[in-house]
Amino acid sequence: MNQEAPKDHQLTEEGTREDLQGRPHLLIALAENALTVAESLRDNYFANTARFITALRRRVHESGKHPRPILTVHKLENTEWSSVQGEVVTFIDGGFGRGQIASQAPILLRVGSYCVRTGERRISRREQFGYYPVILGDLEGGSKERPDFPDIVRITAELLGGLSALERTPDLRVLMFHGPLVYLMGIYAGHTPFTERDIDLFLRQYAKDPKLGRRIKQGFLSEAYKTIYPKMTRSSDEWAHKRLFEPLAWIAYLYRRLIREARKRNPVPIIAGVVERSQMREFSERVLLERVFQGLRKNDRLDYFNRMYGRTDLNSPRSLLDRLGYKDSLLLAMLLHPGEFSEPWEIAKYEGLHQADVYLPGRARPDRVDFEPLKPGPVGFPRVRGCYVCISETTEPVRVEVFDELGPAQIEEAARRTYLYSRLMPDYGFPVGLDTADKFAHVPAWMVEAYSKLIRYNLGVSLQRGEIDDREMRRILIQAIYMTHRDWLFRPRS
Repeated sequence: MNQEAPKDHQLTEEGTREDLQGRPHLLIALAENALTVAESLRDNYFANTARFITALRRRVHESGKHPRPILTVHKLENTEWSSVQGEVVTFIDGGFGRGQIASQAPILLRVGSYCVRTGERRISRREQFGYYPVILGDLEGGSKERPDFPDIVRITAELLGGLSALERTPDLRVLMFHGPLVYLMGIYAGHTPFTERDIDLFLRQYAKDPKLGRRIKQGFLSEAYKTIYPKMTRSSDEWAHKRLFEPLAWIAYLYRRLIREARKRNPVPIIAGVVERSQMREFSERVLLERVFQGLRKNDRLDYFNRMYGRTDLNSPRSLLDRLGYKDSLLLAMLLHPGEFSEPWEIAKYEGLHQADVYLPGRARPDRVDFEPLKPGPVGFPRVRGCYVCISETTEPVRVEVFDELGPAQIEEAARRTYLYSRLMPDYGFPVGLDTADKFAHVPAWMVEAYSKLIRYNLGVSLQRGEIDDREMRRILIQAIYMTHRDWLFRPRS
């Protein structure tokens, strides 16, 4: 790939300072960092950052002269719309509706999908919308007392939405999710398993063909009870008898099924997740700064950054990031130019998958479950690679994630389409289709509040009359919340 060299002036400290001063979003980010770092770092924070970035820019510019460059920057090719003419693309995003009834817990989730054929002039054929609602209170499994319960429901629902899009669109070329392609799954370990009834509720929404729904469910059960659960717990027979769906094992299976279905296609669809306003710093710590420290002379490794910033504790990539507040998107915004993307790296998604206590339905004592078998492997989660793509001079780079198993071409093709879709919103710097899907999945406050008032009214009347029981309360909730024809798109004008 060709690499476009930056102007020589930008390789000087003066040029770097002028460049940063001309980009308000970077100045604001640096000013925010300066307010949070130690007082000893504040006075010269901007000047020292400019010195550091100048040194990095020079090394990147001279990467061809070094056997181990600290950063390989790639230039995107074929960034014209004619190169993707006629492609079918589906964007997926999920949104919550929260009602102030008895708590702030979400009462409704719906996943929106926006399918578009690029270059098609006929609106009836160019765009298709779909949404899939799930009532969180209608689920039996999952640990609802945990604040991350809505997240595992959303992850499951978005995955099923992606599977549904792949199944119903034979010529699908790109499937793009709003947010990480795979989340940091270790933090979700230990939830109460979903029941078979929960899975049926999901599949009724996403797998419109009952046969497809049965295949998905039976495929998981067969794999889980023969291979996965015996590795995870000594109580696998009880799990099999109760037909339980451990949430992380179920999500890992859906990822593997998505990859398996994609590999049947020719060409293989591009499947990606795109993250805006990323707070990650893994690339800086494990790739960029690790190489910087390795490249320093032995005598300079403990003194180079300490001399630059006037400290004594900047002795490793982690300590440097901890003290100075840098993150991936900020550093790479100062190194990449529009139309460039960073070298890809394997993202650590599963470091927290260890042992955890899991409560099974009807049991007073927890079952000790080992989540290590769900790390990348035959029955585990897939490996994920990522890169950062620079859209414009006025926005921070976005992170693009792809499945490693779908081949090396995925990362560049996903980065190219992310750049093309985002250039339609240059001031925002994010794919326009994901922005549309986000709006479509959004459950507006006026609707949630209307349903909340209806719920409170019905509950109040029933309580006064002494006519309510658990079954009736459930019926009222479902009737009040479940969305059918009254969608936000059809809200009457005021």
